[in-house]
Amino acid sequence: MLDRDKVFEAFRRALNVLGKERPFEGLSPRTVGLRAHEIYCADLDPDEKRPASETFRKFATGQLPSPEVVELLLKADIRPTLPARLDRRRLRFVFEQAIQRLENRILKGHAKPRQIVRRAYELYTRDADETAPRPSHRTFEGLVYGKTADAEILTLIESARKRKD
Repeated sequence: MLDRDKVFEAFRRALNVLGKERPFEGLSPRTVGLRAHEIYCADLDPDEKRPASETFRKFATGQLPSPEVVELLLKADIRPTLPARLDRRRLRFVFEQAIQRLENRILKGHAKPRQIVRRAYELYTRDADETAPRPSHRTFEGLVYGKTADAEILTLIESARKRKD
């Protein structure tokens, strides 16, 4: 079980370290959580079990964040960013465009789904409104890989890959 006082101290120290490296502007609770995790783990004995870094992210955000940590972050003017909402029509369009641009490589079997994702992400974010929340590259990877994979996008990619046969 984690010592709440040591966790809070790790977050406080993380803010001090990060404040010396760069301004807090644009800093996310996740970044602070990762640094707090590093600090917390550095103070552990070699035989002690290390907590997951995701646990520290959840202290700063998540469904049940630590009130002390949230207050510390708010005092430093660090707030979680709102998740970007994906425009389904635009999303389909950029994946179609990415597939079309990589079509020769797909037909030769050289393009991997990860390359399609990267190209679609570039197209989606290139002309995006600068004031609106921007989706992460990880969000786009989640559309193709893992539990959150999008059936429509997977179908687009699979149909492009099958055309080579």
